[in-house]
Amino acid sequence: MACHETVTCPRCKRTFECRVGTILRCQCQDVVLSEEERYFIQQKYSGCLCADCLRDMKTIYQQPETSS
Repeated sequence: MACHETVTCPRCKRTFECRVGTILRCQCQDVVLSEEERYFIQQKYSGCLCADCLRDMKTIYQQPETSS
């Protein structure tokens, strides 16, 4: 298995280097997510998201829903 792979973020379509072989050095490790936040993201996207999108999705999850 390759240590690094260039992937496209399914949310923003930007490419980034996924370091699944050395996960502690991967860009996603900079974003701390709760189990609930991970589940929320997994329900909307499959595959790896870039760190910017992970931060955005964390913010979206934390925003209270507004009633219409």
